[in-house]
Order: sequence, then structure tokens, then C-alpha cells
Amino acid sequence: MASTVTPILDLSTLSLYKVKTNPISSLANQNERRREVLKRQKEKREQKISQLRFSANDNESNENDKAQWPPRQHRKNTSFTCPIGMMLAEWLFSAPEDISSWFIIPCPRGQRCMVVCQSNRTQVYGKYGNLMRTMFTKLPKQTILYCIYDYRSSIYHIIDIIMWNGQDYSTQIECQCRFFMLTSLNGDSRLNENCQILFPMKIEDKIDLIEAEDGYLFYHPLGFYESGYSPLVCWLKPFMIEELLGIKLSYPVNKPNGYTTAQAYMFEEQSNRKEQQFVEKSHKRRNKKKEEKQQDEGEEDLMTVDN
Repeated sequence: MASTVTPILDLSTLSLYKVKTNPISSLANQNERRREVLKRQKEKREQKISQLRFSANDNESNENDKAQWPPRQHRKNTSFTCPIGMMLAEWLFSAPEDISSWFIIPCPRGQRCMVVCQSNRTQVYGKYGNLMRTMFTKLPKQTILYCIYDYRSSIYHIIDIIMWNGQDYSTQIECQCRFFMLTSLNGDSRLNENCQILFPMKIEDKIDLIEAEDGYLFYHPLGFYESGYSPLVCWLKPFMIEELLGIKLSYPVNKPNGYTTAQAYMFEEQSNRKEQQFVEKSHKRRNKKKEEKQQDEGEEDLMTVDN
């Protein structure tokens, strides 16, 4: 069903987050980085089990294992307004050998966001931790949901569950367990009408993929939730599916003008994105300097008046 495609471009570090500081960015390709991440996560889990097994004080151990707000591994990250960073997808450069065991989620167009309920009010944060809006929901306290917000329908499509009613799923919980918990919430009265679950499915279970307006997310079943880009979460546009996975979609798909190959498209998109990010950062720096200058001029005027 899935075929391996030899890359025509060097895309091994194309979508890495902060490549210079990533400890596994020097590995040759995405598959090797994926194996390295799984190995590291397995070692963390074994270390945790060992700590629990040889804990001298069971009461102390149980106390430390209680869910905390915000999630423990992210409390030191003061650069984000949101209590937890967003897990982002890399391009799926080629089909992994075990692709049939992966979860796939068809995604609508929209904005990635975190829906966070800390008390009676629910806050929505953007990709970079910025507060987008505050609203009232029926969600239980201490809940974090990873969503895609569709402005056209005002619906939050839930992709992943990070925390629910104080139960922390962000630390050493496999993707297949998180998705099981997420799907079990179907029909829960605490999910508002504008909160809908995007049900994950296995490729091996459904050859005819559900139509995706924007693209498909791919999740490795054993992957933990970790902030930043991860080779265990990948992304493809619908017009790339047949080329990279050998799956012919049952609905018509139009390719962009000038399209040659999936990997060439990935490279061009990434280059354009980096250029856009550079322009946005430059614009923000100019605005910040302008605001500081106006503030300084205002202070000088006040000093003149006071004198």
C-alpha cells in the first residue's frame, strides 16, 4: 500500500524547530531521527518506572504523581503565555515502513490553537502562545485541548487531548492512549456544540480516506506529546497522498500550478515560510522601536511640563 520514495532534495532538517539547538538534527534523515526520538522516550519511561519501583516512600511518590497545573514539564517555560507549548508537524518526506500502524486525521482549514480551561473561563491561545480570545464553556477545570479553529463555522475541531479534568496526558502518555481517551469523550455533555472531535483512524483500517479540506496529520502510535516540531507527527497535503503513500483518493484533488514533486513543493513552501517569518519579525522590531521612541518622546514632554 505504501511505497518508499527516494528524496530528490536534502530535506533531512527542513522542518526541524531551532535546528542549531536540536540534539538530533545531525542525523541523516527523518526515519533515523524518528527512531532516535522513540528510543529517548522509551528510556525516559523506563527511568520513570524504575524510580517508582524503588521509591523509598510510597506516599511521597503518590503525592508527586498527582496532576499539577500547569503540566509539570512545562512550568519553567515562561516565554509562553499558554501553560504548554504546541506540538507541531513536520512534512512527511517519505513513507515509514510502519506507516500502516500510524494514525491519520483529515483536517479542515483553520488556525491551530490551544483551548485552556483553568477556572470558569476558557482561554484560547495561538501557535506562539498568544492569547486569542476568552470565552465561557462547559469544559471541566484544568483541561487543555489541541484544536483547529474554523473561523467560518466558529467550530473548534479537537485534534489531541493534553489534559482533561486535571488528568495530565502530556507526560509520557503514548499517542494511542491519548486518542483512546479523546474518542471516549464523544457525546460528552461538557463538550459544547462548537467543540467537535476529529476522529483519528488507522490507515490499515480505512483505505478510502475521508476527504480533507486542508491536509492530513499523521501520528506515530507510540509518540509522547512534546512541544515543538516532532518527526513523530507529520503532515501531507491531499495531492501528495498518492505520490508518497500509494493511496488513491476517492475524491478529486487539484495540484497547484507548477507542481512537480511533493518534496520539491515542501522545500519551496518551507523557504517561503522562513522568508515570511523573517519579514514578520522585522516588522515587529520596527513597530517596537517606534513605540519605544514615542514613549520616550512622551516622557520628555511630561518632564518639560513638570518643569
